[in-house]
Amino acid sequence: MLSFLKQEKFALLFRSIPSKYVADACKAAYEGGVRIFEIAFDPSKDDTIYETQKSIETVYETLGRGIEVYAGTCVKKEYVDAAASSGAKAIISPGTQNSVINRTKELGLISVPGASTPTEILAAHEAGADIVKIFPVLPDDVRRLQVTMSPLSHIPFMPTGGVNPDTIAEFLKTGATALSAGVTVISREIAENRDFELVKKNAKAHIDAIRSFAK
Repeated sequence: MLSFLKQEKFALLFRSIPSKYVADACKAAYEGGVRIFEIAFDPSKDDTIYETQKSIETVYETLGRGIEVYAGTCVKKEYVDAAASSGAKAIISPGTQNSVINRTKELGLISVPGASTPTEILAAHEAGADIVKIFPVLPDDVRRLQVTMSPLSHIPFMPTGGVNPDTIAEFLKTGATALSAGVTVISREIAENRDFELVKKNAKAHIDAIRSFAK
């Protein structure tokens, strides 16, 4: 189930990006080398299910095959159902909720709950996580992450936050299965300014750093 993520090693997070910009944004990121997209729900918005479903579907319609779309910030079971019906392949959360994990597994999707401490990471793994999202993470947290995961090397994990072209190699050295980044590639401001060339440039910088590490 995780073969594509293990291969690509990078998921691009779209957080607070209005659906009207998603087609141009995902196309630019794709041209920069991105193949996995995470579309995040916004629990503070009443229309977040509609907007997130629309964005997920837009990525697939724009790019077609050879990509995968995940759903992020899935903090409710109804978000899981909505994401699944739109074609999301994985369900990602900032924390660990058994109700979300259980529903994800019932639907045959990849479960990526969030955790930070060793106790939380172990709990997420035992609850059925396919991969644990390590969150939050800052650029200078590499050493802490390495120490945390050293005795938990049997658990696949994906740091989210603090990931940029300058930190990618160090994060991958910790044994991370994959990495996730958002604003270092695309922010709401970049989208609203329609600076999609910058999205392409930023995406390429991240993908180049990952490929350089793999050589």
